[in-house]
Amino acid sequence: MSLLKFNFIPLNKDLGLLLVRIALGATMIYAHGWNKLINFDTKFHSFPDIIGIGNEASYILVTYFETIGALALILGLYTRFHALGLTIVMFVGFVFVHNMNLVGSNSGEKAFIYGIGFLLLFLNGAGKYSIDRKTGVRS
Repeated sequence: MSLLKFNFIPLNKDLGLLLVRIALGATMIYAHGWNKLINFDTKFHSFPDIIGIGNEASYILVTYFETIGALALILGLYTRFHALGLTIVMFVGFVFVHNMNLVGSNSGEKAFIYGIGFLLLFLNGAGKYSIDRKTGVRS
């Protein structure tokens, strides 16, 4: 029965946070941010202005967090700031774009799961394997 407790595998929160940062950051850049970045000139006009700052400003803000912010997360640079920004972006998308649908043709399941992952990073910080830790940034 002790095998079911996994006591033979040491706990390593810092390694876990690093793996979450890499996985979420890399997939965010690849699946969302990069496409927005390279198609900026053709897509920003039609981007939804959900928070009332204009289409272009909304597009720039989301593109920043989904590219630069995601890269910063991977590196562990100002992790809590970028994780909070990405949490907000994902939950705004989940609520207003996907109408809080977790299933169906307009599913926001990925936005919801990303949002939970980014919230985890906001609440826990970057961990030991990060630029934040090396520079003394509280994260």
